[in-house]
Amino acid sequence: MSSLKFFVSAVVLLTCSHVFADTTQTDVVIVDRQSSIVKLFGAGVGNLDSYGTGVLISDKGHVATVWNHLVNTGFLTAVVADGRRFSVQVVGTSLEHDLAILKIDSEDDDVFSFVDIQAPGSVFPGQSVYAFSNVFHVATGNEPVSVVHGIVACESTLDAGLGRWQFPVKSPVYILDAITNNSGAAGGLLTSVNGEPLGLLGREIRHRGSNMWVNYAVPWKTLRPVVAAILAGERVAASKEPVKDSPPVSDRRLTSTFGITLMPEVLDNTPAYIDRVIPGSPAKASGFRRGDLVLMVNDAVIQSVESLQKELGGIRSGQRVTITVNREGSIVVLPIRVP
Repeated sequence: MSSLKFFVSAVVLLTCSHVFADTTQTDVVIVDRQSSIVKLFGAGVGNLDSYGTGVLISDKGHVATVWNHLVNTGFLTAVVADGRRFSVQVVGTSLEHDLAILKIDSEDDDVFSFVDIQAPGSVFPGQSVYAFSNVFHVATGNEPVSVVHGIVACESTLDAGLGRWQFPVKSPVYILDAITNNSGAAGGLLTSVNGEPLGLLGREIRHRGSNMWVNYAVPWKTLRPVVAAILAGERVAASKEPVKDSPPVSDRRLTSTFGITLMPEVLDNTPAYIDRVIPGSPAKASGFRRGDLVLMVNDAVIQSVESLQKELGGIRSGQRVTITVNREGSIVVLPIRVP
């Protein structure tokens, strides 16, 4: 994606990490909120970045971010404001809210600066806001993350996506007059100019009607009950909506045509592990192996057996696709022509 859109109608404030005696209230707000942002680093795949952003939401190191390829491919590392690096575990996810909750692996006595999403601020169209994120991989250690100043254009439902991926949140989101959808910004924090938490910055996606890039944030008032459910160990069930375009590839066709047998789908969102690769099949020729976990088809994140079958169902016979798998802790990219 061109970096030109980063410079349109946005002011980037890279502030220092220390507050001096004559620091204004604005500087205090910015430095305080920067301390609650983590830089996430993981496995980049294809043209997808290996870095992103998260928001600390508890003093014990719980982090909210978008449910994107970084979360699915694993190998996540979080770098906090003072430069400390931690491994990260996935606590839970919600497909319908494009949300992932992570937990920093830290000592029991570690305490983190965090954003209290139990008391989110209110916002109205035309109100000034700040967007905090590790856009463009600017910060790698204890450097402060970037801050973009803009306004809330409106609060509206969003019909958008990228490729075949459809933005899943059905409730209204904040549409922003600031460029916040650049590389690495997803999962950042939207606040009022007083520092009140407003929402979680979204992905790089396009509006379905205009094909324009959309800058948005999902409100904390929408995410708050979902976060609470995940932290309480409850599963956030996704609604079962019918596929509106191509039918999913059946188990029989996966085996007979592709040469792949998947692990049985005994639970909702069963991971797409390959149980068997048929000798002499297209899958065997492409290098697939038993035990591979399918992570992506082209740029689409695969979250389950069902999502893999749906994604392959939308690809025409004869087309070449790139399938990314996790093989014994390593990321492997395998091209295959759809039979």
